[in-house]
Amino acid sequence: MSLPALTGKADIHLHSSYSDGLMTVQQILDWVQEKTDLDVIAVTDHDDVEGGLRARELAAGGGYRFDVIAGAEISTRDGHLLALFLEKQVRSFRPIEETIEEVREQGGLCVVPHPMSWLTTSIGERTLNRAMAHHTPGIFGLEVANPTIAGRVTRLKVARLNRTRYGLAETGGSDAHFLPSIGTAYTKFAGKTAEDLRRSLLERTTAGVQRPGRPEPVSVRDLIRQQGRSMIWLPAKRVRNHLAERRTAMLA
Repeated sequence: MSLPALTGKADIHLHSSYSDGLMTVQQILDWVQEKTDLDVIAVTDHDDVEGGLRARELAAGGGYRFDVIAGAEISTRDGHLLALFLEKQVRSFRPIEETIEEVREQGGLCVVPHPMSWLTTSIGERTLNRAMAHHTPGIFGLEVANPTIAGRVTRLKVARLNRTRYGLAETGGSDAHFLPSIGTAYTKFAGKTAEDLRRSLLERTTAGVQRPGRPEPVSVRDLIRQQGRSMIWLPAKRVRNHLAERRTAMLA
């Protein structure tokens, strides 16, 4: 049986100004339209689906040639988890098993970003083994192509374990916080649309690709601004949102 031709390209790991990215949703859409050949993108802000929902809404009414998936990079108690095809917010700081179930309940799919990396908050090998044992097929993909240092340090190990143990869909995402980084890693899939990508993830026929070369350099000023958002503004936002979630739960 021959494998399908992987003609589509999707960057499924992007961060907008709704979290710690320096690019607005509108800037992302325009950049993808004018500067890339991507067929699908997913806006996956930290613990916030609003950027993805807004991007999808703007794309639908703006005549763009690519599809947009609403997603989020959820902070679980066990590490970060990409949730794709979301329609509403997923609660943060929950055990990974509960997070997976909440994503599944709304028809979403889970992908593990920068797996097993010690340079950022990542899902480790033991946690992944546990999640796969109890929630198959709750996790559908492993990010094997991520051009950040955090993604590169464990790439070979992750690819090897996926071939020998997990057999999940292999994905690529730029983890972009700056416009020039968009598309520096991507997921190849059969087809061109978001639904084609979804089907390919379910069938585990995707491939993660890292584009050769380096993106355009980012100014020191922008690097400092982004780190400020990541280390000060975003943690404060997470705490506020978490407290709001707890208050809502207590009143329910």
